[in-house]
This record gives sequence, structure tokens and C-alpha cells, in this order.
Amino acid sequence: MKYKAEIFDHLQYLYNTTGFNDHQVHCVIKFEKKVDSIAMKKAVEILINTVPILSRVYKHGNSSPFWEDSGKIHISEYFYVVESYKEFEAFTFSKTDEEFGPQIKICLLRSESDSLSIVINHMITDGAGIKQCAYLLSEIYSRLLIDPDYKPEYVIDSDRGFKHVISGLSLKDKIKILIFNKKDNNQSSDHKFPMSRNKSISPFILTHGVSTERYAQIRNFCKINKVTVNDVMLTAYFRVLSRILKIDGELFGIPIMIDMRRHLKDKNLNSLTNLSSTVIINACVYQEESFSQTLEKISNEMKNKKKNYLGLNTFLKLDTLFRFCKGSLPYKILKHSLKNPNICMTNIGIIDSKKLVFEGSPISNAYICGSIKYRPHFQMAVSSFNNRMTLSVNLYGSQEDRDTIGEFFSLIDAELIKL
Repeated sequence: MKYKAEIFDHLQYLYNTTGFNDHQVHCVIKFEKKVDSIAMKKAVEILINTVPILSRVYKHGNSSPFWEDSGKIHISEYFYVVESYKEFEAFTFSKTDEEFGPQIKICLLRSESDSLSIVINHMITDGAGIKQCAYLLSEIYSRLLIDPDYKPEYVIDSDRGFKHVISGLSLKDKIKILIFNKKDNNQSSDHKFPMSRNKSISPFILTHGVSTERYAQIRNFCKINKVTVNDVMLTAYFRVLSRILKIDGELFGIPIMIDMRRHLKDKNLNSLTNLSSTVIINACVYQEESFSQTLEKISNEMKNKKKNYLGLNTFLKLDTLFRFCKGSLPYKILKHSLKNPNICMTNIGIIDSKKLVFEGSPISNAYICGSIKYRPHFQMAVSSFNNRMTLSVNLYGSQEDRDTIGEFFSLIDAELIKL
């Protein structure tokens, strides 16, 4: 059976096939002890049946891409159990295949304290979506420990489009967004994060933990000063990049990812979909100014964006394109106008420790990071779990690049100390 592919599905497919990144979303969960591997295997199998898009395959016809049922998929195609960290790491760098499926793969590392790695094709969902899958997996697993015959009485398979995000906008609102927020889309930039030219590269995910104490300090600072954690992290990012790129006092723009579920009237969305957009934050950072001075600029810029239909410009442009252009033309326009920023940031936000609960197996940490970038593209991802924050950078790079990113994390730490 065929199912309509949404505009964002094809947009992410283009990103995936034009050498910007591998476009997988990654989630890693670390337990304090072993989990029940039999229950986990069964939970993964139930998950993929409860969310049908996870097992479908993508067909990209010239004018009307679609998803199609792939038939019975054996669990060995999407659930793996390994006993060495090297194998676990290799799995994390593996890719889903949109044309052959499935669109999710999960690996369990067996050791004194187990770990779980979840990889999902970014075509079908974003950071919020992988959290949704992780929550559901933990719920199914926990219920199976009580009732081995448990199966959810629902299926997550409703409308995956973004029109319900913009459906409440008036014509006047739409025109204002298209005219005044037109620079909120990804723009090309000459600035590039310094990377090696070494051709000996391999994929890696570098993570950096922000301690519980430091994270508590950040949140307390935000409460007192009426700013957000995102404002603080973006400020540190701007200050470090301005120093690395030597752009003292020069206007610099960083696209950040925005979860557009904030605009939904009905927050109980019964679908796994991609509802992320971008907003460009611009600021001039001077080397002699204080952290607080930079933070004020960033916070004011974010507040201004939030007052003006944050992130909706991209959705409206795509809606207009497909409304007035027919056949294969919209897809051709998309392909030729595709841009991916050299430097960006994504704050995936809080992984809810009350929703991510595997019965009997406490979690020591969990984090989500974005796609693995190809040079020169660079992205810092931020996520937090149970009062711990994890920063991550994913790249196809060399050892020299690893070292550079390690130094970058140290500079971020140095900025956070200035709070």
C-alpha cells in the first residue's frame, strides 16, 4: 500500500543525498546495570509495529514521492546485540536505508552496565520524534516485564504533514511572515569552522558533559536573569566561534533548529513526523565585551524572533511552492535552492526522566545528537537528562579534527564559568 510522502520527507532526502550529512538522528541511553535483553528485543519489535512509518520504504518518483509498506521485516534487520564497545560504536555510525528500510535501528551493548543506541532516519522525524520513540520503547519494555503478552491498543500513524502548524494563520499573518521573516531560512555564509584537509577521515561523535553542579548553576542564573538555557548556550557558542573565526565586532548569523510543535493547537499529535525549522540569530560580538553583554544581545534577538512567528517562514514558503507549482517542478526548485549552513546549532532540549523509564534498570545518562556532518559543515547539539547536559559534535573528520573539537568544548566550558 502507498502512503503520501510529505514535503519535509523529500527535503530531508535531498539533504541526505547532496553530501551535507548522513541525516540520521542518534539517541544513546546508558544504564546503571543490565536490562532484560529478551524483553528489550520484544519491545523493539512491538515498537516498529506500533509506529508503521518505521518499517516503510521511500520511493522518490519524479513528481510524487511516496512511502510504501515493505512487508514483513525480520527483527534481525533492526535490532542488534553486541558485547564490545567497538561494535556498539560502529553501529552508531551505521545508516538506515530509506529505499529498503527499516527507518530505525537499535543496538543493545551488553556489559556490566548496558547501553542502548537508537538510530532513526531524519527523513521521518527530528529530535523531538526520537524522544517520542524512546519514551514509547521504555513504556513498552516496562509493561512487558509485568505482562509478557502486552501490546498497545493504538497505532501511531496519523497525518504527518505540517499544515496543521500553519492552519490557524490568517492571510494577513502569512503575508507578514513571508515578507518580514524571509531571512529566517538557512543562508550561505563564508565563515567556516576550522577543519583539517586530511583525507584520512572516519565518522565520530564527540560528546562533552556539563556537570550536574554547573547545569544547576546555569538554570539558577537563567531564573534570576529571566533568560533561557538556550540563550546561555547560544551566547557561549557565539563567543567561542567569534574568537575562533577571528570576527571581532562583525555581524555573524547562526541558524538554530526550532521544534515547530510549539505552534500546534493540539499538542497530542498522533504521528511520528519532522516538524523542525530554522531561525537565524544574528549578533556582533566584541572580544572585550562581557558574557552578560553578549547574552543581552542574544536574549533580545531571541525574544524578538519569538514575537514574530518563530520558524514559520520555512513552512509557509514550502506550502506556497507546492500550492502553486505542480508536477515535478516544486521538487526541482527545492533541489536547486537547497542550502545547508556551514555552522549551526540544535538544542534538542530536555529528555524527560519521568517518561524515559525502563522498569528495574535506572538510567545513568541519555543524550540525543543530530546527523553526522561532512566537512566543512559543523553543528553543536545540546540535550539534557536528569539534571545533566550533554554537548555533542558529529563529523566525518580526522584525528586533527577531533583534537580541534576537544579544544572547542574546553572554550565553551571556559565561557560557562563566567556566569
